[in-house]
Amino acid sequence: MLRNLSLAGALALLGILLPAAPAGAAPARANLVLTMTADPASVPAPGGGTTLTVDLRNDGSRAAQSAVVRFALPAGAEFATDGATVPAGWTCDLPAATCGHTPLAAATVAPTLRLPLVLPAGTAGDTGTVTATVSGGPESSTADNSARAVIGYVAGVADLAVDPAGTAQELLPGEQARLTTTVRNSGNVVSGDLTVVAAVPAGMTGAEPWSDGWECTSGDGATDGSAGWRCSHAPLLPGQVSEPVTFAATLTGLAPGDSSALTATVSTTVPETTLANNTARTSVAVIAGAVVRGTVWFDANYNGVRDAGESGPPTGIEAVTVLPETAGEPGYAATVEADGTYRAYVRAGAYRVEFQVRNPYEFIDSPDSDLADHWNDTGGWTNLGHTAWFTVATGGEVVLDAGVN
Repeated sequence: MLRNLSLAGALALLGILLPAAPAGAAPARANLVLTMTADPASVPAPGGGTTLTVDLRNDGSRAAQSAVVRFALPAGAEFATDGATVPAGWTCDLPAATCGHTPLAAATVAPTLRLPLVLPAGTAGDTGTVTATVSGGPESSTADNSARAVIGYVAGVADLAVDPAGTAQELLPGEQARLTTTVRNSGNVVSGDLTVVAAVPAGMTGAEPWSDGWECTSGDGATDGSAGWRCSHAPLLPGQVSEPVTFAATLTGLAPGDSSALTATVSTTVPETTLANNTARTSVAVIAGAVVRGTVWFDANYNGVRDAGESGPPTGIEAVTVLPETAGEPGYAATVEADGTYRAYVRAGAYRVEFQVRNPYEFIDSPDSDLADHWNDTGGWTNLGHTAWFTVATGGEVVLDAGVN
């Protein structure tokens, strides 16, 4: 009889029961979770841009066969196609404000979307809301299928700031003070045209300013009747920095112990939040130096010594330069007179003097010449001579001569 029973019946006869199948078990489904943020979270009232960062993941136990994100934008807002980050797996129709992703496997995170958004003009204090909604077929829950980003409107202002705002220099009489600065628009709207005005301080003589991107004039009319500079530049975008502009002036009427300053002030044609950061300044302290002087003398009778009355070669001196021993330190061009005497005012330090005379004059070996070496066959139209290295202290004086014939 057992031969004709089914396996289940046989087991039942033997007192063995099979477990019952679960009733109403939930099928495996996708569960899409969408998040979105805006950076920056505010734009200026005249209108501006932000970037939406969109993340999508599937927390379900089954792949989402399709995932389409639809954006609802504030009136007048639109996506900018330039600068959008649309990774592999995504396709976007930004004019239609939609993006789609290929099937997203269970427990998988999609690459992040970054979409620039341009908002129209608004009123400070108001907000605009972007809503994004994703759909992807049957899901276990749609509670996380929507995300919002609220973007506020703030007052639109420009704010120009110079950099660096303050520096200091210690200079000798006759050296050149320099002020180099850039201008940054730290505000959230485009500035108007820029104007930088700088006056030449008393005791200084101005040089021509230089910079790419700036249009500059100098002279008595540049700063409302006084000597100085006036430079203009095109408007700056928020966060944009101008090219540097440099103003320079030689200390022609200042003595050791004097102090002065070069200042430059920027302005624009639109209101600013503050003017406290619009002026760059370099303070100048005039310090004492040392004197290096001497004579390039012409051995008129060719006797190898300096006789009374032997002065410089007529029109033969090309240049006399005091050269520093330490690389990077300044050198000094000496002032040379018609009688062959020269003078340079230098900082305390170690130097040697370089003499250049034009052919046919040549340097000579003489007990009355302080040259350590000379080169009369340079192949050019000038000959060279050098003294030995020497050290001079503040307030000191060194006298070094060179003989030629």
